[in-house]
Amino acid sequence: MTYPSLTLPTLVSLVPKDIIAEIDACDEISYKVDYDKKKYDIIVISFDTSSSKQAYIHSKEFKKRGAYIVMGGYHTSAVPKEAAEHCDTVIIGAGEISLPEFFHDYLKGEPKKIYDNQNIDVRKIKMVPRNLIKSKRYMKVSPVIADRGCDNKCSFCAISEMWKSNPRPVEDVIEEIKSLKSDKIIFFDPNFFYPKEYSLKLMKEMEKLKIKWAGNGTADAPFDDELMEAAKRSGCSGILIGFESLREETLKGVNKKFSNVERYKDCIDRAHKYNIAINGCFVLGMDGDTEEDLLALPEKIKYLGLDLARFSILTPLPNSELYRKMDKEGRIIIKDWSKYTQNNTVFQPENMSMERLDEIYRKVWRKTYTFKNIWFRIKNSSNKTLTEKFILLGANIGFKYLGIQGD
Repeated sequence: MTYPSLTLPTLVSLVPKDIIAEIDACDEISYKVDYDKKKYDIIVISFDTSSSKQAYIHSKEFKKRGAYIVMGGYHTSAVPKEAAEHCDTVIIGAGEISLPEFFHDYLKGEPKKIYDNQNIDVRKIKMVPRNLIKSKRYMKVSPVIADRGCDNKCSFCAISEMWKSNPRPVEDVIEEIKSLKSDKIIFFDPNFFYPKEYSLKLMKEMEKLKIKWAGNGTADAPFDDELMEAAKRSGCSGILIGFESLREETLKGVNKKFSNVERYKDCIDRAHKYNIAINGCFVLGMDGDTEEDLLALPEKIKYLGLDLARFSILTPLPNSELYRKMDKEGRIIIKDWSKYTQNNTVFQPENMSMERLDEIYRKVWRKTYTFKNIWFRIKNSSNKTLTEKFILLGANIGFKYLGIQGD
């Protein structure tokens, strides 16, 4: 089970309805692509790095059948020249301006090879048509984005290279939440609590909605009592924080300079004071990591008092600062994009073999999610009610069986 993606319905909302006769949307989490279902004039494909190999197959098959191919998304924006070899038109960055412009140009017989309009007026972002999100594989939680960008410069992350912080008007976000008629919301914002004044204004309005919500934040947010008090009053039940590593020098090596390892336990304890659960994320294999550091993570997580923990293997994404650095050093060993899932080692780690990092990654997942450790987290959780503890138990068991461990 995963949260519903907003990418597909957002793209559908951008197609000018007055000039397009019929639209079919295919979410590969829910449906299999059928090349011969219909004869399509235009195929638009959005994808990330690990899906690019399959996206290029789709492009080839639809091209054989006479379709005009448009590509966009994170991977296309990172390596537009590569994507251009597999399609007719490339869209770089956000599609709010580029996609409607492409359709109008196409109908005039003048489609461009590249569209790159990354500076958009966030007031013109349309409400996503949620009727397209139907899969039973999705959790019954409604996703919302208030600010898709991030101004932090973590070298392993693709978000800040794609979008800078540019929040939508608060009234638009509130109107969207009301339209969902849901009491459970997940914010996909990379950093919900930044900018601070915007976040406070949004949470003040959310108090009136009587909802429960969760989102992403940085490790400094719980130290701001004004933010945490507003989060509690507005219904915040959980925050995902990217701690990434328990070594200070490792964090500085990837430009994550706003975190302080010595304050992590205090950070988590402060959030718990407001009855807010913390899902801590860790990236394994960064320079400075040793085998001993990584194997100690399950016990460290226990000590920190995390409610949930999630792990990934460091994955230098194409054309990112980290990828360029490692490629120059000759450390990018695997360039098959389908392996870039964050569950496979594709580079040469500094202090261990690639095979050993893969092995440790899976071992850390398994040990963190033994039933004994799950029960420890539930028993010691700051959640007060039986319902809250039941939800936390479900989340822990869900993580245990995510399949992310690669077994």
